[in-house]
Amino acid sequence: MYQRTRDNEKLQSQRRAQYTEAKAKYAAKIKQEKHLSWREYCNMTTYTNPWNEIYRLAAGKRKRTTQITTLRKPDGSLTTDLHNTLSHMLEYFAPEDNQKDDTEFHRQARILSQDPIDTDDDKEFTVDEIRNAVDSMEDKKGTRGRRDNWRNLQMHFRNFTPTT
Repeated sequence: MYQRTRDNEKLQSQRRAQYTEAKAKYAAKIKQEKHLSWREYCNMTTYTNPWNEIYRLAAGKRKRTTQITTLRKPDGSLTTDLHNTLSHMLEYFAPEDNQKDDTEFHRQARILSQDPIDTDDDKEFTVDEIRNAVDSMEDKKGTRGRRDNWRNLQMHFRNFTPTT
């Protein structure tokens, strides 16, 4: 604005001062927001290794999220928006289950899935079998909280079951 003021030196200097002040405030606000954004980004990383994401970013190995775009339908037309694309994918990958379209194999599978799975030779697990299974479970790759959950499960199982 000050650059357009040509005939009045006093007004031009006044507007130049306003401009430089506003520009400085704007630059400071941008710097502050960048700092806040970077701090928020760094705080999003996991507590197990907070440097993973920062190293990936610095090395240029950060994975980009895939955006779902349009798809070509069997009739040659394209999907128009996200909702239409997801609906088309759902219809294609998980079609309606219609018994009229079943082959003999599918009919037999339906019959088998409806029969109870208990058989005469099934026997209950013994307490020792369950104890051995629980004691052998260890989430070695999990976080500390998960390992604590396994230990609690093992402790409670030992407390509530008799030893043989």
